[in-house]
Amino acid sequence: MNALIDLRTKKDVELYEAIQNLYEEPLNVIRLGEQPITACIGCWNCWLKTPGRCVMKDQTSELYRDYVNSHTVILLMDTAQGFINHQAKAFLDRTIPHYHPYIEMVDGECHHAARYERYPDMVFYYDAKELTKNEEQIIEDYLYRTAYHFKSNAYRILKDGSLQLRLLESRKAKNQTAPFGSTEPIEKLVIYNGSPRRSGSNSVLILAKVAEALGDRVEIRDLKERDRWDEWAESFKNEKDVLLFMPLYVHAMPSHVMGFIEKLQPSEGSISFFVQSGFPESSQSHYLEAYFEQLALRLGRAYLGTAIKGGMEGLQMRPPAAQEKMMEPLVKTIVDLTREGSFNTVDISRLARPVRFGKGIVILYNLFGKRVSNYFWDQQLKANNAYTMRFDRPY
Repeated sequence: MNALIDLRTKKDVELYEAIQNLYEEPLNVIRLGEQPITACIGCWNCWLKTPGRCVMKDQTSELYRDYVNSHTVILLMDTAQGFINHQAKAFLDRTIPHYHPYIEMVDGECHHAARYERYPDMVFYYDAKELTKNEEQIIEDYLYRTAYHFKSNAYRILKDGSLQLRLLESRKAKNQTAPFGSTEPIEKLVIYNGSPRRSGSNSVLILAKVAEALGDRVEIRDLKERDRWDEWAESFKNEKDVLLFMPLYVHAMPSHVMGFIEKLQPSEGSISFFVQSGFPESSQSHYLEAYFEQLALRLGRAYLGTAIKGGMEGLQMRPPAAQEKMMEPLVKTIVDLTREGSFNTVDISRLARPVRFGKGIVILYNLFGKRVSNYFWDQQLKANNAYTMRFDRPY
């Protein structure tokens, strides 16, 4: 079975028929663009309470069975602000229940272990006419990376007269292709908190410490307050210095952050970014970093850089003193940004270590670390009476 999932708002029967000609088996066409996809909120219920099943009850969760059991899944996407739009990003975020919380090492990076024996090929289609060449490349690299982590082959459908199917190949993200900009010391930094979690957010803890350190030199806004997006998008035009702070979700921003980004218009000033993730290695965030550089160009703002810090997921399980020590370098990085008017490249390079793990660390993890990691997840599964269901394959 092959599934064509249309995440775009416009129905395009001619395109469906043209794609059908690329495949011998009939396509099961599923349209999701007519209604919003509920964003992933990072609740972990699909890992720790109902293994393999998302807590959200919407059209997306209803098609999981079709997705998992297809030989090929063709995703038609809209773009916005030089990236896949928030609807497409929400769909990719919501596929995480098909994988385990357990971690395995792949080429020096942490990957979620497979829940199912096989996964469908992922085929992507998006219209590139509104994109720069760099943006088109960044989207393609990001989608390849997502499929790679999801243990799927990745293809792209190109429209050049007739449709062509091209296998995507591994490429490193084109990050830091331009020098960071700089400004005067920042008098007032507006920080947008992009965490989607309703409670237990590491971002809230970290930014509370930033507010404590900077006082009235910082204003923190929570993007979960969607009813204020229009107001904030309007005020963005006149805000001199802005920082977007967020956790990493499937190698990019959480989908609601992309929804807010879509509302922003070009304006003067600076923009910077801070990405924190549960995975320790910064290479997981490089695809998002590459996009943010291009976003700054789109918005006409001085790009002050992207700071990356991995290994933050265990923050709240540590005692208070250990939490303070863990958050200190992140807080210092933002404080220094306001004082110096730019990120210190040496400091953010140090903050981003390790980029990937060397062979020695991978060997040690496979010998000892995996047991510790599995124990961490198993204890939470047991606490939720879900341990016996941990290897369930509900679809």
